[in-house]
Amino acid sequence: MNVYKRSEGFTLNEFLIVVSISVLLATMLFSVFSRARSVNEEAICMNNLKKIGIALKMYAEDQGNGSVFPPAYNSSGIAGQGRYWADFLAPYVEAKGKYDKAARPCYADTVFDCPSLTVYTANVPVDYAYFRVLWAYSNNAVNDIKKIKRLTDVGIIADAEFFADGTPSSAKIGSPGVSDTRAMLRNRHNNGLNILYCDGHVGHMSANTGDDLRSIFDASRH
Repeated sequence: MNVYKRSEGFTLNEFLIVVSISVLLATMLFSVFSRARSVNEEAICMNNLKKIGIALKMYAEDQGNGSVFPPAYNSSGIAGQGRYWADFLAPYVEAKGKYDKAARPCYADTVFDCPSLTVYTANVPVDYAYFRVLWAYSNNAVNDIKKIKRLTDVGIIADAEFFADGTPSSAKIGSPGVSDTRAMLRNRHNNGLNILYCDGHVGHMSANTGDDLRSIFDASRH
């Protein structure tokens, strides 16, 4: 009597099924891990901005009146070197002495370093943009929050590459490689960006490339 003995190996169809299932599981896991990383980066970024918001208030208190935030850029600076807003806040966020002009970002591994920005298209000192929200008031470049009626509605620092002049007129969503590097608000955090408002709270806003968000950073529109 002939006895059929089944082969101990996989058939071609069984092998293909196993491969297909493995690929599907790998794709699902990659999606889950990618989403988790994105959520983590957004949380780190929001925490950075909250700390920067506290630093803004501490700086204002040290200036005497408690309402004037640092300039976006001071060309005179120290020893002939200009200073950006982040340079003024560095002592309040344990970033003093960590500036490296040759690095990108210049303040690596500090609150000025957003984890979602890894490719730089401009000469940026930090990963966030600071706006002269009172610019529309006779080109007033000083951010004095006493002059702002609705602090909760006016954004002052955003998840973006550096703006050349820090004015709301350039606050549009951009993408890497665009010709106007002043318009580099980013939407890398779950298709949106994080914004620090003048009252100190941080919020996330959904945004797409090409969206015009200038009104958020213009105190004259609130």
